[in-house]
Amino acid sequence: MTLYPPPRAEVYLVKNRLHPVATRAVLELTDDSLRCTVMEYSDWVEKALGISDLRPRLQAGESVVAFAFRRDQLKIKWLHQFLNAGFSVGEGSSRRWLVSLVYPTGLIALVEAVDGWDVHHEWQRALPPT
Repeated sequence: MTLYPPPRAEVYLVKNRLHPVATRAVLELTDDSLRCTVMEYSDWVEKALGISDLRPRLQAGESVVAFAFRRDQLKIKWLHQFLNAGFSVGEGSSRRWLVSLVYPTGLIALVEAVDGWDVHHEWQRALPPT
């Protein structure tokens, strides 16, 4: 996957830190919000969203938003586990999502993290820890 600087990038939503099952998504940063749209079916994402029709909606070409948070309300923590290429994000008391700019496990993650170091820093500057 090619890494892109803000304001838009293909990313991975990660189920949890101990079991890094990943689902492709698109992250979009605007002046007012951070929005993540699901790109592929995943049963854990379907459950996390509290819906039962994720697959047919995606197959129909519908845009399914995992989260859309106000930028001034973001709670962000960049994670060393993902070589600082991933972060947890939430807003207020909402669910915290894990987002990785690179595939979250294995040799691919290491290669993508090293190759995209400058891009990771751009995202970190755009989304500082809170």
